[in-house]
This record gives sequence, C-alpha cells and structure tokens, in this order.
Amino acid sequence: MRSPRTDNEDPTGPDAKSAGTRRQVLRSLAGLGVAGVLAGGGWLWRTQSLHAQRDRTSLGGQPQTEPRVTGPNAQRVPSDRYQTELDAFSDRWNQTGLQASIRLGDGTGWHGVAGHADHDRQRPLGAAHHLYIGSVTKLFTATLVLRSVQRGVLSLSDPIDTWIDLHEGDGITVRMLLNHTSGIPNYTEDPWFIARYFGRPTKRWTPTELVDIIRGDSLRFHPGISHEYSNSNYILLGIILERATGTAYGDLLRRLVRNELGYDNTYYRGYPASVPIANAYDESIFKTGRRNLTGFRTSLETGAYAAGGILSTAPDVAGVVNDLFDGAILDESTLDAMLTFVDAPDEDVTTQEEYGLGLRHLRIDGEDLYGHTGTIPGYSAVALHHADPEYTIAVLSNVSSIDQAGIYGALQRITLEEYY
Repeated sequence: MRSPRTDNEDPTGPDAKSAGTRRQVLRSLAGLGVAGVLAGGGWLWRTQSLHAQRDRTSLGGQPQTEPRVTGPNAQRVPSDRYQTELDAFSDRWNQTGLQASIRLGDGTGWHGVAGHADHDRQRPLGAAHHLYIGSVTKLFTATLVLRSVQRGVLSLSDPIDTWIDLHEGDGITVRMLLNHTSGIPNYTEDPWFIARYFGRPTKRWTPTELVDIIRGDSLRFHPGISHEYSNSNYILLGIILERATGTAYGDLLRRLVRNELGYDNTYYRGYPASVPIANAYDESIFKTGRRNLTGFRTSLETGAYAAGGILSTAPDVAGVVNDLFDGAILDESTLDAMLTFVDAPDEDVTTQEEYGLGLRHLRIDGEDLYGHTGTIPGYSAVALHHADPEYTIAVLSNVSSIDQAGIYGALQRITLEEYY
C-alpha cells in the first residue's frame, strides 16, 4: 500500500520515490488544516507510549543475523557479495532494516538481513522478524481472486454490483478492479481518511468503513478505457472474496500460504503473540527526521486491508512469488490471464511498463521482471520474478522510503554475474 497512496514512489531513487507520497499526504492534511494538529498539540508526544507498548522487536531472543544458504547448489552462491551489498544499502540509509531472499531456478536460495529492527535502541534486524509488505499484498489478493475464478466461484467478467452497492459501480467488473481500469478513485487520497489514519493510531478499521469512504465518489474515467492505480480496487476485491467464498480474507490467506504452500510466517492480522515484528519508521511523510510509527500498527494494517495489510518475511514472500510463476498455485490458463497486461506508464514508478491482474511488469537494468512493489507507512517492499534464467528476489525494509529498484538491481546483477 502506498504511504498512504500505495506505491506512489518511484523505485528508481530515494528522493524521487518518496516525493509522490509526501505531496499526496501533505496536500490532503493541509486541505483539512490538520497538519499542524498532528505535528503539534501533543499528538507526537502521546504516540510515544504506544510505540513502547507495541514494540515486539525483542520477542524470540537474540536475533539470527547470519546469512543462510539452502538448496542443491549452495556452494555456488556468492553469499559474501550479497551480504556486502545488503549491508552497504543499509548503511547508506542510516542502518535501515533490510531482509532479503533470493530463490534460484534450481531450488537454491540465499537469505540475509542487515540494519536495525529497532533504530532507537539499535537492536539488529533478524531472520525471524516480520515486516509489513504494503502493496505486495495486492499480488496475494489477486492470486486469491484468481484461485476463486479457477474454481468457478468468481468470473473476471462478473459485475461488482453482484456483491457491492456503489453509486457509480455500473459496468465495473472484477477484471477492472484487478488491473486498475475501474476508474474508482483512490480512498487513500481522501483527506478525512488520512487525518483519521494517522490521527487515530489505535483505530481498527472495518472493510465496511473503507467502502463507505469509496462509495459515492465520482469515477475518474469511464470503466475500462484507462489505467489508474487505486487502492480502492483491492479493498473491494477483499470484500468480494469474503462475500463470494463466505470466508474471511485472513483465513483465505492462511489456507493458501500457510496450509497449502507451507510458508508459516505470513498473516493478515491474527498473528500469535510470540511473533517478532520490526518497528516501523518513516522519513518522508512529515519531514521531521526519522519517526517511529510502531504505535500506529492497528490503524495502518486494518486501514490497508486487502490492498496492503499483510505481515510476512522475505523468504515467505519470495517463496510465494516463485511458486506462483512455477505453476504451483494457478493452472496455466489462469496464470496466462494474470499475465494479460494493459499499458500502464506511471510517472511515480518510472520502471513500470505494464500492469496485469495484480502484477507489475517492471524493467530494471534491461531485465523484464514481474511481481509487485509495496509501501505502507513504516515499511517498504519489492518482490519480482525473472523468467530466464529463473530467479525471484524479495527485499523488505522497515522504513517507508527506500530505493527499491536500486537494491533489487544490485542483487540481480550479482545473480547474473556470479551464479548464472
């Protein structure tokens, strides 16, 4: 989820990528005259106690920080060079916590960490720490939708008013939500939502409340004629999934990722009390230095829902993306549908070429990559797959703004130069 306009950052550089987010947030806050209220009036002071209450960085004891190499050709993996690159990016961003996982086509994998889970106390980020993945959630949500399509529960051509009553929902289909051609405005650019998103850190948003923000707004364009990224589309898809299947979104996620695929560190809410979570930090929204957003966890994750609320680890994310493209989740025809793209140039994501059904097609260093990027206040993520030679790289961080394409490109170059 963009911060709060999910993935509105250009992953080609740290300054460019945070500019879109900052403009949207501050413009909306200023429109309500609440920027001063949030920055002053004791609001920042009052949130400090919440940060301490929500701190889960020490759970699990001493963090495991050494890189791990797994699989049949572990001896060929350039582990030291991967780790050096990860450390360098973390150092450049003032010890930003980074968790990376690389899945290679022969089943070999590398997993490493760098930086801090707790920047205030300089507690190292470990392999067991969980981080929010922002709009990489959209890839998971789209996969759940397409599984329902594959099973005949849904159709891509289904009109959304079968499940949701929107004032201007006529003519909008499930496919249009998936590829952002619906014309529905982005709820995370609504000034009153943003004020409450940050102003009420313990608020537990319900999907119905999020739809109420969307309902009644005029469409940005006639459905199906253009592409414009909107978090609203994936809020609606989460609700459609729940109503069509009779199952909560978090349970659908658990059944696929944990029960079927065997990845045990992915949640939408409902995570055990023992799960360690890296603290959340931001430097781009209020421009007052690095700010701890850990106390905002409840509002941030529930306000993001099926558009950006998943909590996971880099190995889990890389594993799911790898399994998706290896055909372990969707059949061939359904995966082909997912890989049906529309032109989607994006001034804020300059590496993007096209958008499919929950998939970005990016080009980094001349390589065509498929997956998603993600930003939610306090966290950032990138998870992309390359077909030939086959590799999947996922990097998660606990700061809103990182150079997503830069770190991905660096790990990709090492992979191509030293493994293949």
